[in-house]
Amino acid sequence: MKTRTYSALVLALILISGVLSSASRSVQAQDFFVSMLPSLVHVRSTAGYNTAYYSLSISSHAGFSASVSFSLTYSASPTGQTISPFTFHPSSTVSLSSGQTVYVGLIVTVPTITTNNTEYSLTVRATGGEKTRYAYATLICKNPTNDYWFAITPSYTTPSTVVAGQPTSAYTVTVNPSAGSYSGSITLSVPMLGVGMTSAYSANPISYPSMTISTLTLQTTSATPNGTYYLVLSGSVGTVTHTTLFGLVVQTPDFTITASPSSRTIKQGETADYTVTLTSVSGFSSSVDLSVSGLPSGATSSFDPDPLTPTASGAQSILTVTAPLTTPTGTSILTISGTGGGKTHAKNVTLIIQTGANFTSTVTPNSQTVNRGSSQTFTVTITSIGEFNKAVYLSLSGHQTGVTYDFNPNPVIPSAGASSTSTLTVYASSTASLETRTLTITASAPDPGITQTSTVSLTVAGKTDTTISCSLSATTIKQGQNLTITGSITPNPGANNDVILEYSTDGGSTWGTITTVKTDSGGSFSYLWSPSQGNYKARSRWDGSATYNGATSSQQSLTVQPPGCIIATATYGSELSPEVQFLRRFRDGTVMSTFAGNGFMKVFNAWYYSFSPYVADFISKQPLIKEAMKILLYPLIGILRLSASTYSALSFNPELAILAAGLVASGLIGIIYLSPLSVITLLCMKQHRKFRLNPSYLKNVTAIWTASIALICLAEVTATQPLMMAATAILVLSTLTLTALATTERIIQKLT
Repeated sequence: MKTRTYSALVLALILISGVLSSASRSVQAQDFFVSMLPSLVHVRSTAGYNTAYYSLSISSHAGFSASVSFSLTYSASPTGQTISPFTFHPSSTVSLSSGQTVYVGLIVTVPTITTNNTEYSLTVRATGGEKTRYAYATLICKNPTNDYWFAITPSYTTPSTVVAGQPTSAYTVTVNPSAGSYSGSITLSVPMLGVGMTSAYSANPISYPSMTISTLTLQTTSATPNGTYYLVLSGSVGTVTHTTLFGLVVQTPDFTITASPSSRTIKQGETADYTVTLTSVSGFSSSVDLSVSGLPSGATSSFDPDPLTPTASGAQSILTVTAPLTTPTGTSILTISGTGGGKTHAKNVTLIIQTGANFTSTVTPNSQTVNRGSSQTFTVTITSIGEFNKAVYLSLSGHQTGVTYDFNPNPVIPSAGASSTSTLTVYASSTASLETRTLTITASAPDPGITQTSTVSLTVAGKTDTTISCSLSATTIKQGQNLTITGSITPNPGANNDVILEYSTDGGSTWGTITTVKTDSGGSFSYLWSPSQGNYKARSRWDGSATYNGATSSQQSLTVQPPGCIIATATYGSELSPEVQFLRRFRDGTVMSTFAGNGFMKVFNAWYYSFSPYVADFISKQPLIKEAMKILLYPLIGILRLSASTYSALSFNPELAILAAGLVASGLIGIIYLSPLSVITLLCMKQHRKFRLNPSYLKNVTAIWTASIALICLAEVTATQPLMMAATAILVLSTLTLTALATTERIIQKLT
């Protein structure tokens, strides 16, 4: 048991240690870093050429902020050699802010008695914020027979100034011999550059002695931080490097903000002006947005102009603060801020509000409804504040067309510290616009120049008359075609109002509904209609709304003609061909004119037009098929001519005549078109197995045929359209079948 307890404790300690270790690693400690370049510099032991220059960078990390001090220690080989003097420029102590990098120059001089080929190991110790960091470099004193030296102007004692994002003025680099007759190519570089800096030379390397001068230009960017940089320019030939030190001051474009006066005192209902001046620093040229905070309750502000672009001499904007009557008295500290070009600066001013002579204006009730042809009233109350006792003039704006008004009395003169009232009466004419509007009552006191406003709501009740239009995209179409019904409501009642589209087939005595559509935002509507064959009247109507009366449009006439003989037209190439004209006259003038024929054609058209457009399209594109179809249709046209003659012979009774004509047409079509197919089919079947046409088939079909005749008679007596449609379809199909089977049986008997 104890062993288990100890194991659990150990495991818990391990887990806690891991959590604490992870947490400690996730928080970065504040620190700083120091580096020194170049890592190796050569000097001579000759006066004027015995000084080495280094550049130190000290960078804040994780929010480190403190003073950092520098010291230098060294060791020499051979021993006993010294350094005298050395300095940190501009100081051995710098103030390092969070996120900042500071650049310091280190100047080291060796005595003129220094032994040739002495090597110094330099150590810079940087201490600050209880942290110590080190940087290292090497210094060699060497005296070759032929040597060079160079200088840069301006030097570190007079740093050049540049605006971040701009190039520096050119530094002049001059090369001269320091011993013997030096000749060679000297490569220039700046080993330590600030953020965003790049270097460019007019000549690099310098081929001495044919060339003695080059220029150095540093390009900065907008990301280059402000500050003074002490940087090293090095010149190297092989492994020998000499250095010199120069300075650069980088300034970021900025602006300053001032405001005058520093304090203003006004009374309630008055305004206060402050002059805001923005002055450009280091070429700042961005637009600055102005704002103010700390305003007392109810006060408003504006700048003119805003935004404002600072100038070197100072650009000005006027801040106007308006204190309404409701603004509380007292002292407020206003903060005027300017933001632009990534910079924000602010200036505080004081605003003192005092009580002054004034008045308030109130109107009751806050809303009224007036009917056309009547009037309604509001009460306007003027209340004095302080010692106010001047005339207040009243006016009204924002009212509906057809509405007039008057105030009684006008003007109103309240006594000091008291209230007075005026009655506002509004009159709505019989044509006043039916709508709700916000009315503005303005109360103005020219002396001392105070204006107050109040608002109320006024609704004029009653409905507006409307008209509605209805148009058809065509007045004559064929069955199966579409047309568009369009229209609009005037005046526009807006979107989503119901419009009922209606039709009549009896000249307008009774009306049926086509559909109900919605108006769009313009009060218009449209609908695609596909009516069946017949003569129609069409119209549109709407029932109105809470503010509009309904209306009904005028009637529009429409004729829907029966569809054309599509396959015949495609075969003979024109609707005007004699064959097509005959078929159309027989269908429309003969068959469709009777009750029985009309019923059959409804069924036939539903079947025929389900496929005929596709067949007709195919025929119209195939000349050979056209000729074949003419041959195929020739017997049919003859059959229908015989049927037409049958109808004419019995025309004294159209229903009997169409029944006889239908039997003739169906019977002959069955004999001529179906029996050959039936014969061929049965002969093929007999070659494979014994087959005989069963007489019971004919008896069954005959029974169906007889029943269809009876149903046609019943439909005629009861005038039942659906029954007639079914009965005539059965009669035609049974007649086709009966004649085809009977003919087939006789032909097969002859052949066998």
